[in-house]
Amino acid sequence: MKTSIPFSRFADISRHAGQRPIALWGAGNICTKTIRRLPDSDIVICDNSANMWGGEQEGHPIISPELFQKEYTDRYVIICTTSFAEVSEQLSDMGLTAQKDFIVSPVLNDLRIIDELETIQCQLLVSSGAQPSDDPEAGGGLYQLDVKGTEWHYKKVLSGCCHCIIEVDNHLYTVDDERGILQLDRDFNVIRNQPLPTKSRGHGIAYHAASQCFFIACSLLDAVLVYDRDLTLQRKIPLSVKAGRDEGPFHHTNDCCIVGDSLYVSMFSETGNWKRDIFDGAVIEFDIVTGERIGTPIRDLWMPHNIQFIDGCLTVLDSLRGGLRQNNASVIGEFAAFTRGLAFNGHLFFVGQSRNRNFSKNVGVSKNISIDTGVVIFDPETKVSRFLQLPSKLSEIHGLFLL
Repeated sequence: MKTSIPFSRFADISRHAGQRPIALWGAGNICTKTIRRLPDSDIVICDNSANMWGGEQEGHPIISPELFQKEYTDRYVIICTTSFAEVSEQLSDMGLTAQKDFIVSPVLNDLRIIDELETIQCQLLVSSGAQPSDDPEAGGGLYQLDVKGTEWHYKKVLSGCCHCIIEVDNHLYTVDDERGILQLDRDFNVIRNQPLPTKSRGHGIAYHAASQCFFIACSLLDAVLVYDRDLTLQRKIPLSVKAGRDEGPFHHTNDCCIVGDSLYVSMFSETGNWKRDIFDGAVIEFDIVTGERIGTPIRDLWMPHNIQFIDGCLTVLDSLRGGLRQNNASVIGEFAAFTRGLAFNGHLFFVGQSRNRNFSKNVGVSKNISIDTGVVIFDPETKVSRFLQLPSKLSEIHGLFLL
């Protein structure tokens, strides 16, 4: 079993080490920087390189692993080499325990997130609203993406034209252009489906636990449809007075989320003028009980998608600009492609990236416009990311869901 990497802060050292003297593992520049932050003078340095043994660094002796194991295993070890994963295994094989007996020098904390991203293991459900295809690796539907460290594989588990994905009572729900609302078991079998009205194009789906109702954002209706747990249509919430006019749709709504008794809906144009090349994208709030519009908490978006409530904050993708917005709708991440599809594991964001079909609109806005499809794993604290590229024939991603 792989030893977990015990990254740390300098404040952790005295707490874990207690009264034990210190041993540093790995001579060199990182070792010197670590020594300068330590109050201890009784320090030994261990190194795996034989040509270092018997020498000194900063006045401290450099010893072999054999001598360490024979005379110094009572010391608290701070790993001072970029080979921290291998040294962690080496110390574990000596009977030492991560955190309790050794940690990685805080000087190496920049490598913490790199190690986390490169060794992450997870499963994602990826939805695509592209046209269905018989190709098992292309076309619309749901795909299971398995990530195991530096390798990742995907397979189609449901063919269709699918958009948002949510979970309610251990069942998955998505919206399909042809079949409407789909309820799936955890093996992705369709348990039931409810067709939507013709020419509605359901996209986003959210669930209100208090009323036990599903809310479906419909792009072609300029409205949100409300269904009960039996998937029976109850009512319609129009986005504006323009809803239902022959010239529509006007707002190009896509996704929605529910917080308390508020329904938040993302759309391409708040004023309903996207067909006139006015992309005043926004997130609009509605009262769930009355259906009345409350206000516009987020404006200045360009083709937004995937409005969600994450870590106590409304979070949305400013898709054409490639932005991730949170914390009073400020930009916390920027990406080089059309962003659509969003998930969060409590620490890392997973952001879908689709082939940018509107890249000419970005000229002058972005200086790096990617046309690749895939998933970005993004750490909002350090701003470090990793990209999982998917084949170009899977050109569109609409939703992400962590399994």
